[in-house]
Amino acid sequence: MSNPKIELYVEMLRKAHADTLRAAAAVPETHRLVQLAPGKATPLWLVGHLANTMNTVVLRWTIQSDSLLDRGVAKLFSPGFAGGTPSTDDAAIYPAWDEAAALYDQIMARAVAGIGTLDDNVLDQPLPGRVPDPLRQFFSTVGVTLSQMVAHDAYHRGQLAMIGALPR
Repeated sequence: MSNPKIELYVEMLRKAHADTLRAAAAVPETHRLVQLAPGKATPLWLVGHLANTMNTVVLRWTIQSDSLLDRGVAKLFSPGFAGGTPSTDDAAIYPAWDEAAALYDQIMARAVAGIGTLDDNVLDQPLPGRVPDPLRQFFSTVGVTLSQMVAHDAYHRGQLAMIGALPR
């Protein structure tokens, strides 16, 4: 059975995955905890946040797979509106950079593989997972959610690259 729409989402997320790993690898070690203002995201937080969001929204809510993150790590990389811990430049509270990048890599790979098992006919259906009511409108269908995830990755990849490119 051909699923051209799903295949397109898979390719877009594969590209996002590769591009984000490349952007993360380009961030100098000296810039991994740079904040543009107090409480703003650091490159380390951004990598962890992308992993956490993909873990929650795609693995758990969309393809109903097991979480690859424990709650403590997920909370570190969640935004304030989702009950997360404010971003900080304190390296001691976060996993190491290589660990955060590996989590992102592992979660994205599993998410892409899982999405590849879906049929085009699910794209107009609501997410099957336990999405909190305030987020149901934003993640209204599987197709909308997958589009949001591609855009979300690109948005934060841009932040990651800009902070990484600041003068040293």
